[in-house]
Amino acid sequence: MKKFLLYITLVLFSIIVMLYILKTFVYPIKYFDVIKKEAKNNGIDPYLILSIIKNESNFNIYVNSSKNAKGLMQIMMSTAKDINIMDVDSESIYDIETNIALGCSYFASLVKRYNGNYYLAICAYNAGMGNVDKWIENGNISNRLDIASNVNIPFSETKKYLKKVIYTYKIYKVLYR
Repeated sequence: MKKFLLYITLVLFSIIVMLYILKTFVYPIKYFDVIKKEAKNNGIDPYLILSIIKNESNFNIYVNSSKNAKGLMQIMMSTAKDINIMDVDSESIYDIETNIALGCSYFASLVKRYNGNYYLAICAYNAGMGNVDKWIENGNISNRLDIASNVNIPFSETKKYLKKVIYTYKIYKVLYR
């Protein structure tokens, strides 16, 4: 009986440590007050925005991509100007609230464009609307895309991105809901 209790104690301790590591280092929730506010303003699940940020920048505020996308949600200056919800310059795009507001507004516009389809919106966030529109038109993907695996997405980066964002989204929902 003592061995059994010791075993149960060790298992529970291991689970608690694993959850702590996952929540603190692997799937953290950073800037969640801002994310919740902007996600709500745009009708988007905040855990999906967390997943996009995790995959875009890993919560690094000052990251720049090779294509000159900036900040947490990897917003390009041209996209920021197209969104047109606020004046943005090369410094303010790194501001947490500004970047998340722009990213949520842009993602919401993609969700609307694709009639509520998050999968297509995620693909467009990565590859651009023009590419996703062309893939749908050419029959590469369905306009009702609802899976992340075994999809004929022409860009391997976008195919991987979709899978990672959906996987991360599922993990966030399990850990925090």
